[in-house]
Amino acid sequence: MKNFGFTLAEVLVTLGIIGIVAALTMPALIQNYKKHEASSRLKKFYSMMSQAILFSENDNGPSVDWDKKDMALDEDNIIIADEQNKLALEYFNRYIEPYIKYTKIDKNPKESQDENGQADQIEVYLADGSTFYFDNGNCAHFLYDTNGHKQPNSHGRDIFSFLICPATYRTHCLSQNQKLCPWGYVSIDDREQARRRCMNSPQYCTSLIMKDGFEFKKDYPHKL
Repeated sequence: MKNFGFTLAEVLVTLGIIGIVAALTMPALIQNYKKHEASSRLKKFYSMMSQAILFSENDNGPSVDWDKKDMALDEDNIIIADEQNKLALEYFNRYIEPYIKYTKIDKNPKESQDENGQADQIEVYLADGSTFYFDNGNCAHFLYDTNGHKQPNSHGRDIFSFLICPATYRTHCLSQNQKLCPWGYVSIDDREQARRRCMNSPQYCTSLIMKDGFEFKKDYPHKL
């Protein structure tokens, strides 16, 4: 009786082929997973914040009329960090905090501190590991990070900007009926124009993402 099987050389060749195939396909699989995860978290964040705004409007009136204080600037138009921080916290506590679920608020996040150790914004931690910074700009500004403090911490890759704008700055919205606006302008009606702007200025990528239904299309200009 003869026993048939693979020789050591054949096994090694097979393992080598498997390794090559894995090396070629794994980056694409990882990239697709990152896109899916980021897309899901963006949809969840947008839905949560949109509902929070609607609930808050029931108690506080239309968001375009909310008491949004001007930025805290000195005579040289430089931000006064501690005053700016107070304004952000005041707005957040009044209009947003009662209507969302979160795990922790950092009132003086280290990443945003100036040379005096004072941050001009707050950071809110969510249960899924994502976070957002909240700032008192011309509009109320949400800087959403899909994976929290993990790298790359870069606009258009894991950081996306949303706004609640008073009537004066409603041009930041894609439509006048929109509650939570992207960091961008209504004049970007053409998707290709939005894609080019995202490619050249990643802080404007939120407009493209919203136009694409929070999906990262094949021609999305940045690698997650």
